[in-house]
Amino acid sequence: MKRLYHYRPMLALAIFASLFAVLTEALIFCHKMVFNTDYYVWTISSSGSDKALYDEIDEYLGQYSDPTGIPKEVYTKSLDEEKVSVTAKKLTRSSLDYMFGRSLSKPDVDYDFTEFENDIIEYVEKDADDRGIEKDKDYYASIDNTIDIAEKKINSTFDVLMAKKLALSSSASVFRKIVPELSLGIGICVFVLAVLLGLMFYIDRHHPFDMPYWFGTLFFSCSGVFLIPSLFCRFTNYFDGLFMENKSVYYAITSAIYGVTDRLILVNGILFGLGIVLIIFAQVIHIFRVREAKSRSHEH
Repeated sequence: MKRLYHYRPMLALAIFASLFAVLTEALIFCHKMVFNTDYYVWTISSSGSDKALYDEIDEYLGQYSDPTGIPKEVYTKSLDEEKVSVTAKKLTRSSLDYMFGRSLSKPDVDYDFTEFENDIIEYVEKDADDRGIEKDKDYYASIDNTIDIAEKKINSTFDVLMAKKLALSSSASVFRKIVPELSLGIGICVFVLAVLLGLMFYIDRHHPFDMPYWFGTLFFSCSGVFLIPSLFCRFTNYFDGLFMENKSVYYAITSAIYGVTDRLILVNGILFGLGIVLIIFAQVIHIFRVREAKSRSHEH
């Protein structure tokens, strides 16, 4: 292919345009997915994390029944899978909204233990009556302690994405400052990118057939920055090596990460292919234009 017109200034503008295109895409993905509360709430169900969470609580209560002498059925009588799922999602939403600066209320678990407590108290009191145990101060203190330990353990399991832990950490202040300004950052990047592309059109306005090459190069290089590492992580199952003590946490976090990765692969795969098509198209145009120029020279 012949040397392109205005090659040096166009190359410099193309490099800067590629950098701002990469930055724009990164900010858009952060705004639409990485810092999107709805996406993480949806992930809890789509990954099966809420089902795994229910199973973990059920298993824990089964183990807890042995040292307390209270049958597992008493503990799990009021345990409801839908209620567990709703609580986990609600905690995730409130935690992320607080961390991303969309809410001023600190996150906390909102699970109603009334039925749970009543079932335990009813069983223990009936058992005490049958065995003739005296219901003194120590007796009720023991019941309260049994319930308190179980509730604390159950409450600690709902943070499947560790969002509450992050929201209450020192790093949350950084997110609360950055996330609300993402829209402004996207606007600035889009404006600068538009100016750079406008300059490219202006400089090469007398040679429009060169523009498919420059746009193809822009799409090709920009998409490659995201596509290559995303493909590596996805097809090597890189994040499967993350060690999580609980399946519910593992499912939620890995599903959220792979969801972002899959979307990056889809979008940048399309841009990558479009870039190749435009570069090939520019080459084809060049071939036909060279042939046309040669045929004209032979006529003269």
